[in-house]
Amino acid sequence: MMDSPDDLQQRIELNRKKLLALKPEERYIRFYETDKQYGCFSNFAKYRVELKGKVWPTTEHYFQAQKFAGTDHEEEIRLATTPMQAAEMGRERSRPLRADWEECKIEIMREALIAKVEQHPVIKSVLLSTGDCTIVEHTANDAYWGDGGNGQGGNMLGKLLMEIRNGLEEYVPEFFLPQWIVYPEIEPFSIGWRMGYGEDYLIHLWEWREQQSPEALREYDAYFTPPEEWAEAMKLVEELEDGAEGE
Repeated sequence: MMDSPDDLQQRIELNRKKLLALKPEERYIRFYETDKQYGCFSNFAKYRVELKGKVWPTTEHYFQAQKFAGTDHEEEIRLATTPMQAAEMGRERSRPLRADWEECKIEIMREALIAKVEQHPVIKSVLLSTGDCTIVEHTANDAYWGDGGNGQGGNMLGKLLMEIRNGLEEYVPEFFLPQWIVYPEIEPFSIGWRMGYGEDYLIHLWEWREQQSPEALREYDAYFTPPEEWAEAMKLVEELEDGAEGE
């Protein structure tokens, strides 16, 4: 007896859920340097935000300046040349830190990040593309906003990014890892990718990729670099495709 269309669709969705659940230990997006993968999540990334009726060069400028809200120091930090300079100015204890800073700093960071995501579609698309991955600011320089470099830190920046991501209307908690991570035992040109679970995975992976923005895919492809055998196989396929187009 053949499956009805509804039964078949149910089986496909069940299989998709199983594939999405593979390799949970690999579902981490770690970022820090602005010129590296997913560096756009950093507060130092050069994405302006408009808040309090003013334009701030980066979210770091805004965050550090709010330590001195309502004083001349706030504007001085807003005009800092770089986010690093803004951070250094914000940490100067010669400046009068607001009395309620410890109570309000998380809300101020949340406010800055929401503005960044809402005002920059590129950031929003990259953030949404991380699906249900754990986002981590990976650095030994900060054990509160970051993970302390050893995973033991608070990672508050990563947690806020995930909170904002999960609250977006377009959010879908799906993320497909590259095929070489999920099935490392299947070689690039193996028949395993043309039948069975390997083929199923590739179908869902490419469907997922088609839903992502070009910017999100650039981050994904740069972050999940293929092992040598896969890199060589992908290069060969590209050469064959280019040769076919030139005929």
